[in-house]
This record gives sequence, C-alpha cells and structure tokens, in this order.
Amino acid sequence: GWDRVAAIGNVFASPPPDPIRECAKAAHGGAGVLFTYGNYAGDVMNFDMAAELAAMDDIEVRTVLTTDDVASAPRDQRQKRRGVAGNFFVFKAAGAACDRMLSFDECERIARKANDHTFTMGVALSPCSLPQTRRPNFEIGADEMEIGMGIHGEPGIARGKLGTADEITDEMLDKILAEMAPSRGDKVAVLVNSLGSTPLMELYIMNRRVKQRLDDIGVSIHATWVGNYCTSLEMAGASVTLFHLDGELQTMLDHPCDCAMFRAG
Repeated sequence: GWDRVAAIGNVFASPPPDPIRECAKAAHGGAGVLFTYGNYAGDVMNFDMAAELAAMDDIEVRTVLTTDDVASAPRDQRQKRRGVAGNFFVFKAAGAACDRMLSFDECERIARKANDHTFTMGVALSPCSLPQTRRPNFEIGADEMEIGMGIHGEPGIARGKLGTADEITDEMLDKILAEMAPSRGDKVAVLVNSLGSTPLMELYIMNRRVKQRLDDIGVSIHATWVGNYCTSLEMAGASVTLFHLDGELQTMLDHPCDCAMFRAG
C-alpha cells in the first residue's frame, strides 16, 4: 500500500542513477515500474538516466512528479512546482493502486490524479545546517518567518514578522484554499507536518485551526496526520497539506498499508 522501494541520496541531493536502477530491478514484477518523486532538477536528471538504464534491463518505467507546493510557481505553471510534504498522499495513492493489482495505465493515472488533488504550503522559522558544512543554509531573524519556503531552504513568497499559530495557519490555508477551490460538502485528508524541530504540541494547535477553518466552509475531514513526515533536518517550521478527496482517492487512501514509517488500515 506504499512505494515498494526507496532510492537514497546524500543529504539534500538526488540519488545517483545506478542505485535508482537497482531499485527498479528490485521492484519490477513484470508489469513495469512507476517512479514517483519530488520535482527537482537533480532528481529529474538522475531518474531519467536511471529509466534509460532500466530500459536496457527490459523494464518499462513511467514517471509521476509531485508538484504540490503552491508557493513555488503560479497555478498555470504547476509543472514547475516543487514536490514537498504532499508526497505523502501521492505515494500512498500510487502504492495502493499497485497493491490492488490495477493495470500500469491505471496506476499511473491514479498517481497523477492524486498529485493534482494535493496542495501544500509551508512556513520556516529557522534554518537548518548541512552536516558537511555545519553552517545555516539561509538567514532569518528570530522574530521573522518565511511563508512558502521549500524543504531545502528554497526561497518562499513572503517574509514577515512572526505571527501566532492561528495567524500562520490562516495565511497558509488562505493560499491553499484559493487554489483548491473546495465546495461545501467536499471531503479532504489533512497532513500537518513538522519541518524538523517544531514540537507536536504546536502542530496540534495548528491542526485545531485547520479544522476550524474547514468547518467554517463546510468541508469535512476524512483523516488527519500530525507529526514528522517530510522534514528538513533541524529546521523550525511546519507545513499544511490538503488532499482533496473523491470516492476513488478515498479508497486509495484507506487501502491497508504496513511499512517502516507508516501503518494504516
């Protein structure tokens, strides 16, 4: 019910093509292999090279890039957006489709649909330090926050004075809901994610505000996850992801899953 194999790179770096190729060989069951990963230039280059290598092993590879970060490009340029914590829902839906033995075409379609229905916005309150340099990867004041910053320290869309948890959550949700455009009676799944050092207590305060806002517009919450799911070393900050559900995507989300970092159903 989740991705079968993960290719691991160095910190904030794409895995090289050869390990990705080995992952494709390990995951291949005869029907093809679906690559799912965040939309970053280094990853795209290396995974595309790995797909060419896999073709030499007679493995058909297709790729679905996650592009859920609404801050990283305008709506009409979604293909340029980064993949961030929304990976969680796209990987879950894709893994469920594969686990249900759907056709390769259907697995790819569902993964793309899940990505199109996933919306994330993050806020950073402090930088992280790369192990090899031990230096912060950006600078921000103690009383500042950056809305829309990427998980590797990519620039956000606005920097301002630090607000309350409700104010920060509202600012993120305003942008997500404007993009998602839900109707009364719609259903979502929610992920409130720590970027590394933000504690659960603060995440649950944010989650409370997410529920209040969704209740106000008549959108029901099917499921919620709060915790460390897509982190950036010791960065202080958080992200909110909404997964806009329909019957098919809800079925994929509810499909049983049992892996090292996640268990459901």
